[in-house]
Amino acid sequence: MTLFKNSLMRGESTVAHAGRRSAHGLEYQLPGGRTVRLEECSVSCSRLGFLAGREERIREKVVNELPELVRAQFPGNYGLIIKPVPEGRLPAYIFMAALACDQPVSDPSADCSRIVLCWLGNDVETPLPRLIDKEISDIEWDKHAVDVRT
Repeated sequence: MTLFKNSLMRGESTVAHAGRRSAHGLEYQLPGGRTVRLEECSVSCSRLGFLAGREERIREKVVNELPELVRAQFPGNYGLIIKPVPEGRLPAYIFMAALACDQPVSDPSADCSRIVLCWLGNDVETPLPRLIDKEISDIEWDKHAVDVRT
């Protein structure tokens, strides 16, 4: 798996309205007004190393193992959202984005709230900040995020 961390994202983003740069890295504004920042992301091949086999069996195994795969990649205290896998042929890539917000969801003594968002797709030509912006546009932060004390 290849990881891309904020520390590697230097310079100005060339993507308009997707992933505003700040001192903390890439930030996004959710529809409800909450500002979240990208902590870390991962892009990997979705077939989990399978080179051959029945497509439906591979798809079933990948879909069933997604929660475990995400938790292994991001073992910290995160809420988890796995978007539904599109019907048909298994998309080529698994995308994961660890996001954080300085505002807790329900515990006023918490320092922040966090989510890992996972989705499968074929698009690796669109810049990553724009892909993330598209995928987070409909998440319900208050429903899925976990409050964290750092």
